[in-house]
Amino acid sequence: MKYSLSNTASKTLIREELGIKFKYPNIYKPRLKIDGYKEQSVSIITMEEPNLITQGIWGILPQNFEGEWKKFQRLKTTLHVNEKEISENVLYKEALERRRCLIIVTGFYTHHLEGKKITNYLVEKTPLKPFYLAGIYNVLEDGFATCSVINTNTNSCLSSINNLYEVMPLQIPKMFKNIWLDKATTIKDINYIVSKPYITKFKIQRIAS
Repeated sequence: MKYSLSNTASKTLIREELGIKFKYPNIYKPRLKIDGYKEQSVSIITMEEPNLITQGIWGILPQNFEGEWKKFQRLKTTLHVNEKEISENVLYKEALERRRCLIIVTGFYTHHLEGKKITNYLVEKTPLKPFYLAGIYNVLEDGFATCSVINTNTNSCLSSINNLYEVMPLQIPKMFKNIWLDKATTIKDINYIVSKPYITKFKIQRIAS
């Protein structure tokens, strides 16, 4: 779960469901598995351009960073960040206040350990549709954005199968989109959204290893 997302929605479905256009429509491609171990991009909506879908590299790097993604990720994996760390770590704290984003997915992966075997699951909505994950981003010296997914505690829907992690990605419902991306939203309100996650139901399907 910490290292794989999914976005199988077509550009048409994303536009119809979310009502937002792509800044670079020819770049987007649906992907069943977005592997965080590799340097891969995800579709995001940023505070700077709240009415456009652009791309960000998954795994946040420091603001105006000039080094390589892979080298930094070997020092600190930044695909996800939890509630405590985001309020304390210099890498995330300013980004939460000034550079929030929404990461568009149709699902994420989680795993269950039973005895000596790992079972993999894909968590999606029913019916299948894109939704938002809470994120933060920084901008590199060359102008590319890098981002992290914000985690929250696992809800009851996932707790029975998700016995390797105590967290899951924080979903932001469409009705909170503008609040999350608005520069005028106070950090107090943002912290409330992070600490009081939206409760949703997911479809959980077992997949091959």
